[in-house]
Amino acid sequence: MITTVPAPRINTNDDRVEIVVWHVERGALVAVGQEIVDVETTKSTVTVAAEAAGYIRPLVEKGTVVPVGDPLYLCASSLEELDAAPVPAGGPSAASPASGTAPPPAPGGDAAGPAPRPLPTRAAVAAAAGPASYGFTRFTKDAAMLLEERGLSADDFPDAGLVTARALRALLAGAARAPSSVPAPPASAPPIGRPVRTARMSLAKQAEAESLTLGESGNVTSTLTVAFDSAAIRARLAREGLFDGSLQPLVLYETARLLARHPNLTAWCADGQVHHYDAVDLGVAFDLGRGLKVVTFRDAATLSALELFEKTIDVGLRYLDNRLEPDELTGSTFTVTDLSGFDVLHFRPLINGRQSAILGVGGDSAQPGHPMTLSLTFDHRVSNGREGAEFLAALKERLTSYAPLPAAPPPPPAYLAAPADAAAIRCDRCAIDLPAYYRDFPQDAWMLAYFREDGTLGSVCHRCAGGWS
Repeated sequence: MITTVPAPRINTNDDRVEIVVWHVERGALVAVGQEIVDVETTKSTVTVAAEAAGYIRPLVEKGTVVPVGDPLYLCASSLEELDAAPVPAGGPSAASPASGTAPPPAPGGDAAGPAPRPLPTRAAVAAAAGPASYGFTRFTKDAAMLLEERGLSADDFPDAGLVTARALRALLAGAARAPSSVPAPPASAPPIGRPVRTARMSLAKQAEAESLTLGESGNVTSTLTVAFDSAAIRARLAREGLFDGSLQPLVLYETARLLARHPNLTAWCADGQVHHYDAVDLGVAFDLGRGLKVVTFRDAATLSALELFEKTIDVGLRYLDNRLEPDELTGSTFTVTDLSGFDVLHFRPLINGRQSAILGVGGDSAQPGHPMTLSLTFDHRVSNGREGAEFLAALKERLTSYAPLPAAPPPPPAYLAAPADAAAIRCDRCAIDLPAYYRDFPQDAWMLAYFREDGTLGSVCHRCAGGWS
């Protein structure tokens, strides 16, 4: 018996997956639950496990982008069946690898890649949509968001029926391929004599670029930075055995609570309107060698610093094991990105899509005091410099308050404690008063009391009484 296993749908809005690595070779015998292949979506990398035991035959190469539902691999009861099985339609011949020999350049391009496509005009979109026949147009939530991103409106799709995000992408792609009166800019030719190596961006990198482009597009951004020394805070955390000496849980903890007081930092702007989020869903950037992932910590303002620390450990482990859930990688309302672990002290973070601000954390362990920086990039259409400065000042104050107070000096020994009228006590021979005497000779100071000839009490210092001078 031979089973054709299709490329799985990992994310609701992703219609393609990219093959990252095969864990088995052709002809390998696998058991139920054994890891077969890692596939990457625009959000995360996921490991696909075998749903049935049998002999495996991969149908697509590493680096290939496969439409969801297309054949991914065969699973057979015997090697004979596996070898005799024909290649399913839409198998390897229908896919193109992302690396290796570069595909021929598209018309209007060159070896450095195809020329950028012009944005589709409204007329081209309408032409790609085809003849009107439904009598109504409705958009799914994801399609409406995509429509807004592309600067189009529902009027461009008369009588289109129910439009999903997938259908809208297909329409836009068709419109972009349609003839346009806007000439494409000329492609830049590589320098003569220099070799050119072309590689396609991964799906996740494309999604990251789209999110950052959306976050920065149209924004009037500024970046403010404050700095402080963290050595004393780290010493306290190490002494008390907290957070492995890391400040990140404290940064996340205090940031989440401060954001509730600054609603303009958890918002986004579009078409002259500011949309405010009702919750502080903190996006925390992770990059442990398998690409940047922004993981959403839901209702972060309700979590303790210890819970945030445990959550970062859990997310880090699941990141390395490709076990992050797609829902964890969407819906953040504010992002924190930390490069202090790389000893990067200053940088300008970029705002993510549908957000109005991002906090960058820098640090340099090689400098005295282990300085750290907090850099806030914000959208002037939503917030302003005063609010950004107040947020950073409050965050810095809260973080530095974790440093231990300087120890109070110990009280002086009893023999150095001067009485209230100490200034009136002087040596009868050199006239040094008691406060000055204690200041100049702290460990050796002593006054000898004696009765004068008139019966009053007198004093003489140790030097005048025969001590050293």
